[in-house]
Amino acid sequence: MGHKQTDDAREETDNYQQDRFWNGPAGQLWVSSHEETERHTGPFGDVALLAAAPAPGERSLDVGCGCGTTTLALARSVGATGDVVGVDLSSIMLDRAMELAAAAKLTNVVFRRLDAQTAPLGRHVFDLVFSRFGVMFFADPTAAFTNLRASLRPSGRLAFACWQVPSANPWMALPSRAALQFFGLTAPPHDAPGPFSLADPDRLRRVLTDAGFNDIDITPEIRTLTLALGHSLDNWVHERLLMGLAGEIYANSSVEIQSRARQLLISSVEPYQVEDGLEMSGASWIVTARP
Repeated sequence: MGHKQTDDAREETDNYQQDRFWNGPAGQLWVSSHEETERHTGPFGDVALLAAAPAPGERSLDVGCGCGTTTLALARSVGATGDVVGVDLSSIMLDRAMELAAAAKLTNVVFRRLDAQTAPLGRHVFDLVFSRFGVMFFADPTAAFTNLRASLRPSGRLAFACWQVPSANPWMALPSRAALQFFGLTAPPHDAPGPFSLADPDRLRRVLTDAGFNDIDITPEIRTLTLALGHSLDNWVHERLLMGLAGEIYANSSVEIQSRARQLLISSVEPYQVEDGLEMSGASWIVTARP
């Protein structure tokens, strides 16, 4: 099975706003800052992969696979007798994932652009459904996890990482709060699609239970993250602004307003500055479940 991308996403998906977001400047920025984003997602993804325990010969689905780092890790684990399907809404990131798969000479990988909430994924075809921070953006998480569960074989399993509450993740929360304050925006509801939609473990367990999952385990994983390595703080907060809730307003603002916004964000994270960048706490849930 060679590495390729197919496009099964509808023009208007149920997660249309996410589709638009990740196929615009945010997706381009995610690709260009791939190395930086791996610093804050990679450590948690490694723990989630250990919990998933992919085995040779298995068939795996990587949900919200982005640039494909975890898809390729899964492909190496399942070996030539197994295969992996990586799915994402962002064609920009999937193009990068295909480049990495080609460079790694992995032929047991396929990438598909689709909305995992509604797209037909096949029934009882996967041994493992995995995600590293790709399951928090569904418009209807119960419907999405129900669809994912249907794709699992009866003996299969679910494993993923998702973020804990904003207060446990100051590397995201502080710049976001400063940006909302600067542009006079109101934070979305806590359960709106976004990084923290599954942060409440009670809601997370309820969503999975309602979707038909059993044997649900939710384990905290807390790390000290080193960020902005090789970047000026000005450049780092610029990227956080473009990726955040105020991204479109910031991008369309004057140079002067953009500069003032960056200065406010810099002041919010300066207490965490170290010689090599920033050291800030990050916290996720490592979740496993059975269909």
